[in-house]
Amino acid sequence: MLTYIPELKNGNHESFEMVFKLSHRKVYAFFLKKTNDIDIAQELTQLAFIKLWNFKHTLSEEHELDVQLFRIARTTLLDYFKKLSNDDRNLKRYYHSVSDQAADQHQKFEINQQLEVALSVLPPTRKKVFILNRLQGYSYKEISEQLSISPRTVEKHISLAMKQLDGYAYVPVLIMLTKFLP
Repeated sequence: MLTYIPELKNGNHESFEMVFKLSHRKVYAFFLKKTNDIDIAQELTQLAFIKLWNFKHTLSEEHELDVQLFRIARTTLLDYFKKLSNDDRNLKRYYHSVSDQAADQHQKFEINQQLEVALSVLPPTRKKVFILNRLQGYSYKEISEQLSISPRTVEKHISLAMKQLDGYAYVPVLIMLTKFLP
């Protein structure tokens, strides 16, 4: 098959077709043995011959064409296995990321549920003032403007809310957690 190399290097399609006809089964058998999958073996065989054509200018006239073709086939197979490995690794990363996000969302939901239970003992205005200040970070002045009440009244609502929630020892922790969870 050394005779086909100069013709391939010159872009002779008939020579390429002849090389394909002579080597296709051997290359396909190589891929089938390595992958044990007919579809993948066909795809990799096609890729190997595409690479042979695309890199025909790099063929050496000192080595048999079969040797060079199987070198292309081996690199094609290695590329395929690397891609599989990367895809598997990326899939695992995605799965862990989604699992972590789901766990975080569940934890955040639980914390919000516990906080809602604790805050349910507060009258509506006091609850709103407490949420605006402690959970959303508004100042007394901003809350007073938003609710049309005096800053002193806001301060009184916060003080009374803290006394009412004093029996719920976990409320400060819940408030802190709601600020840090995504």
